[in-house]
Amino acid sequence: MIITRIKASNFYGIKDPLEVIFTEGGEKEKIGYVNIRKERVSLISGFYGANASGKSTVLNVIDTVVRIMLARQQEFIIAPNGIKQGTVISLPNYHTSMKTKPIVMEMDFIINNDKYNYSISITNEGKEISEEVLYKNSKRIFSRKDHSISLETSVENKIGTLAKNIVAPKKSSFLSVILDESSDIAVFANLKKEIGISELKQIKNKFCFITDKRSVQMGQNNINGLMAFAINYLNDIKTQSEKLGTVNSIVKYFEPSFESLVIKKEGDNNPINKSFAFTYEAKYSNFYKNLDIMELSAGTRELIAYIGDVLNIIKSGGVVIYDETSKYYHPDMEIAILNLFKDKDINKHNAQIFFSSHNHETFDLLQNDQAHILEKKDDNIIVSKVSDYGVKERDNVKRIYRLGSLGGVPDTIDFNRIINNLL
Repeated sequence: MIITRIKASNFYGIKDPLEVIFTEGGEKEKIGYVNIRKERVSLISGFYGANASGKSTVLNVIDTVVRIMLARQQEFIIAPNGIKQGTVISLPNYHTSMKTKPIVMEMDFIINNDKYNYSISITNEGKEISEEVLYKNSKRIFSRKDHSISLETSVENKIGTLAKNIVAPKKSSFLSVILDESSDIAVFANLKKEIGISELKQIKNKFCFITDKRSVQMGQNNINGLMAFAINYLNDIKTQSEKLGTVNSIVKYFEPSFESLVIKKEGDNNPINKSFAFTYEAKYSNFYKNLDIMELSAGTRELIAYIGDVLNIIKSGGVVIYDETSKYYHPDMEIAILNLFKDKDINKHNAQIFFSSHNHETFDLLQNDQAHILEKKDDNIIVSKVSDYGVKERDNVKRIYRLGSLGGVPDTIDFNRIINNLL
């Protein structure tokens, strides 16, 4: 799967429609791109800007669209305090002028050379889906208006009365219902196959989200990532040695005295909440006892939590969404991880990465069309490519960015004035 475009409005910090395109014309091969027909699609896209400029929000557009495509939502959720709460599919922009407008999101992507366009509208402050449309190779597969579904004419004729009796749930996308093997609609008449989207089932295994907002994999806080890795390891006996071998070899490279992780299940599964206890430690060659996982450095924890998922995407093809790659890693380590997606000998299946960073050294990895600058203007997020500023590929983009000529940098002079006043 390869993403070629995203668009959103009334979504978190985005007010007016914001569109980001990850393709460019031309059949000549370029490092960091894959050629599809007469277009080049970027395999690595970076997002830069000051704090609260909208970097996470743009990455979260992809996260949210994929989650809505795949996950059937519950009418209510039970919070940790036991209070039943209504489900919110996505949060809108809370600016006064946007109060009555729907959240609108759209994504173009390619699977097996087929081009898809998926769009969705969400109303009632992000609680209900009002419209939804899926196109494949410019042909409408289905559209939705509130609860009503309209399928392509030949499909409606083929499945007969089923088409007229389909009712879409207000909290979930119709696409997630089709892709859910347990749903009545998906099973009856094998609707995925009938409408020609069986290949979309693979999407759930083609994404790795390492983000800080409503992530499918409960993201940026790598403590959650560590827990997800441990549970996945304990529940997947067949690949335990492979998972641990991958992580151990990488961590050992950065900590020579590190020997291995020690993850053991303790006791029986709790029949009430399906949970279990486990030990999670790190063994070092020169330590007289194992070190608790929470005592490891933040960078080591980040490696353990996510490097296996990143490598799996590179191995099979897919998409990595990585918010703030500069958060825990040394700059050289950050660049080494990002550079995996540019190396054709390693990234043989054209895996994509979309990342945000505060490390301006990562500009060296990108073409000017692959580097996106974000700013907040008039309570709205604005995104521009470095190439929009007339910067040439041979120019020193890092220096131009640091001088503020591209925008997206904080006003530290004003910050110092504020601090001085406070002091």
